[in-house]
Amino acid sequence: MSRPLDEVLLRRFGLVRAVGGAAYVTVVVALLGTFGARLWPLALGVPVLAVVTTAYFARSSRYPRTAVTVSLAADALVIGGAVAFLGGTGSGLVGLYSIVIVSAGLLLGPGAAAAFTALTVALGLLQLGAEQLGYPPVLLYRADLGDRLSVLLVSLAGLISVGYLSATYASRLHELIAEADVRAEAVRRGGRRRRSFVAQASVDVRQPLRQLEEVADALDGSWDTLDDADRRRVAAQLRVGVAQLDAEVAQLADVGHLDEASPDRPEVVSLWRVTDDCVLQLAARLAHHVVEVEMPPLKVVGNGRTARRVVFNLLENVVDHTPPGTTVRVTAVQTAGHGVLVVSDNGPGVPESARQRLFDPPAATPWAASPWAAARQASQPGGPRRVGLPLVRELCTAMGARIRHETPAAGGARFLVAFRLAPSAAPSADDEPGAQAPPTAPSDVAAS
Repeated sequence: MSRPLDEVLLRRFGLVRAVGGAAYVTVVVALLGTFGARLWPLALGVPVLAVVTTAYFARSSRYPRTAVTVSLAADALVIGGAVAFLGGTGSGLVGLYSIVIVSAGLLLGPGAAAAFTALTVALGLLQLGAEQLGYPPVLLYRADLGDRLSVLLVSLAGLISVGYLSATYASRLHELIAEADVRAEAVRRGGRRRRSFVAQASVDVRQPLRQLEEVADALDGSWDTLDDADRRRVAAQLRVGVAQLDAEVAQLADVGHLDEASPDRPEVVSLWRVTDDCVLQLAARLAHHVVEVEMPPLKVVGNGRTARRVVFNLLENVVDHTPPGTTVRVTAVQTAGHGVLVVSDNGPGVPESARQRLFDPPAATPWAASPWAAARQASQPGGPRRVGLPLVRELCTAMGARIRHETPAAGGARFLVAFRLAPSAAPSADDEPGAQAPPTAPSDVAAS
C-alpha cells in the first residue's frame, strides 16, 4: 500500500500550477505579439493547462496520486509541444523537462522521478525524429543533424542526471516524511490516551471529594455535640478520604510520566532497589498483608521513576483488591535476555469476566467518552472503572517493557513485567557506595 501524499506539498503544488499556468499564458501572448500567428500552436497549451489545473483542484483531495500524475503528464506534453515549435532539439529547451522530473520526485517519490525521466527522454528523441521527417520548429532551428544531435544528447544527459538526483533525494525526503507521520500519529494516539486517562481519573477523584464534603457538612454546626467516639470516627473518615484523594492525584501524576519514559532515552534500573523503595513506601498500607520479597540483583533497561510507579501501582492494586492476611510475593527472574518482575498474591484473583479487558484503556469503553458519561457509570454497581492497570500498561509500554496477567493454578493473581535486561556491571542511578543487594532468600517485610 502506497504512502499517502503530503498535504502541504499537494497544496503548494496546486499553487505552483496556478502560477505556472499564468506564466505560460503571459509568454504565449508575448510570443504571438512578437512573431505573429505562425506560433498559434502554442496557444493549444493554454486550455490544456486550464482544464488540468481545474481538475487538479477539484479531484486532488480524493485522488491525490492520480491528480498529480495526470497533471505532470499534461505538463510534459505541453512543454514538449512548446519546445517542438520554438526551438526543437537543437535549442537546448529540452532541459525544461527537468521541471516535471523534479516535481514528480518530490510529490510521488523516486519511482515517479525515474518514470518521468524515461518519458521525457523518449519525448526528446521523438522530437528529433519528427524534425527528420520534415516538421522543424518555427524558431531557432538548426538544420545540421550533427549540431542538433549533440545539443540533444547533452540535454538528455542533463535530464538523466536531474532524474537520478531527484530520485535519490526524494527517497530520503519521503523516508523523513514517513517517519514524521509515524511520530505524529504516535503523539496523537498518546494524546487521546492521556485525555481518556485524565477524564476517567478526574471522575475517580470526585468520590473522595464527595466523601470529604459530606464529612464537612456533618461537622457544620455540630462539632460541639460530638462525643469522643464520633470525633475519632470523623477523623478516620477524613484520613481515609485524604488517602484516597492522594492516590487518585498520584494516578494523574502518572500520566505525566508517559512522556518521560521513552525507549529512546533508556536508563539502567536496579529492580531490587526499585522494589525495596516501593515496599517501604507502602509499608503502612501493607501492614495487614504478608509480604515476601525475593529479589536477585537484576539490572534492567527502563526509567527509574516510571519503574517505581509500575511496582507501586501493582502493590497498591493488591492492597485495594485483596483481604487482610493475603500473602504478596515479589520476585524477579532472568530469561531470554529479559528481567521479569513477578508480583503475585493468593487473594481472590481477577474475575474471569474482567480478565479480557483488564488492561483496556478507559477510551475502549463507551462511558469513558466524557466525564459526565463516566460519572453515570460510577453510580452503577461496582463503582467507577479505575485507570490503574491500564495506566500501568501504558507506563510499561512507554519505557519498552511488557506486562501481562496470569491466574495461578492455586488461585490468586500474578502480574509479570518483562524488561530488557541490562549488563550486571552497568552503572545505575540507584547505585550507592557500599550498597548491597538484599539476600535472595524470602523475607517477611510486613506481617499481619
